[in-house]
Amino acid sequence: MEIQKVTPTDLEAVMVLVKEVSEVDVLPLFSLQGQKEYKERVLPDLTKAFDEERFLAIKAVSDGKLLGFAALRDGNYLTHLFVSKSSQGLGVGRQLLHFLLNATEAKEVSLRSSVNAVGFYERHDFVATGEEADFNGIRFVPMTLVQSE
Repeated sequence: MEIQKVTPTDLEAVMVLVKEVSEVDVLPLFSLQGQKEYKERVLPDLTKAFDEERFLAIKAVSDGKLLGFAALRDGNYLTHLFVSKSSQGLGVGRQLLHFLLNATEAKEVSLRSSVNAVGFYERHDFVATGEEADFNGIRFVPMTLVQSE
């Protein structure tokens, strides 16, 4: 498996990956309003992660197959981390996360974790900075990692 920067030609494959993972792991945890909001705003927003001025967006690939996608905005905010269903539990998410954390000089990295991913982030030393919240039916837990020097 290799970790590589995404290119504009990866957008379609990334959209498919995120949509497939979201349908199983994320959307069932949202209200109908949240599902609608996610499909109408969050998924189309993926294109923003390909803006190299604000984002470091990476992919995990093996034998030409996309296994995962992650993006860090402004060096301190993790906006996306998705791993294909067939690759979950194999360390792909860990490798994507560590690549991004090693690539930033930020002392603190924050995110809004999907409810289903809180345990993953806790295992990687992120801590909840507030209670589970809901924005337009989209449930999340705010989390932060303070990196040691």
